[in-house]
Amino acid sequence: MGHIRLGRLPKKKPWSAVFSVLKGENITPSDVARTVVQSAKEQFSVLEGNAGVNYCFWILVRIATAARSNNFFTELEQLGINIAGVNSGVAFVQHVSKSVEQEVKKRVPSTVFVRMAELSLREVLSSNIIEQSKSLFGTGGEEICCACRAISTRNSFGKVAREFFSKFISRSIRYIADKELSNYIGSGCLMKSPREALAFHQELNTYCFNTAKIVEEFSAGWFSKHNWETNNNISEESTVGFTAYALQKIQMELEEQS
Repeated sequence: MGHIRLGRLPKKKPWSAVFSVLKGENITPSDVARTVVQSAKEQFSVLEGNAGVNYCFWILVRIATAARSNNFFTELEQLGINIAGVNSGVAFVQHVSKSVEQEVKKRVPSTVFVRMAELSLREVLSSNIIEQSKSLFGTGGEEICCACRAISTRNSFGKVAREFFSKFISRSIRYIADKELSNYIGSGCLMKSPREALAFHQELNTYCFNTAKIVEEFSAGWFSKHNWETNNNISEESTVGFTAYALQKIQMELEEQS
């Protein structure tokens, strides 16, 4: 996590399984993901009801629904996101990220996991908005709106929701595993160099993304149903149960896979 001091995992239950995996003859993303999720049940259960994590997902929902309306800019302003004068997808993502960071601080104390939710939202918006908003005539509000509208269809939203939750879970698992992983890199270890560790991180990201497939269709159906019921005005409160369910489903899937 860069500037964040990781510290060490306590050498006692429930972390013993994580140490066993790291000391094994080989190390796989599935083994690491499963043991971390099993060992950190208490931490993850708290995250399922975290208002900051939920807010990040809700903003993704509301950006998509706002793009369906004829008042995209007005609806964003009501969310505290003023994009007047924004002339690039990068600037749009920066405006959203800054607004989200400020709003999250009003809801919950800042923690490393809440920060991970903010970064996951930023990554999802970056991958789905920046390139898609570019045109031969440059990037303006209309192009940004069109890019946001592209993720507002039933199936497209299911995919970005899967992307958000997989990035969040993957970041959380890596944060915990990295507390000890650095001690198993070097001569005589399973991972010979930081480059191999980076490759393993990428494999873990892919593994979590593949596992999060389980929530894609459910996310699409939930989004479509609630948009119809609320006339494209899904409330922050109504996403709480869904956010918790999505995180639970992914964790259960990670635990069950071997």
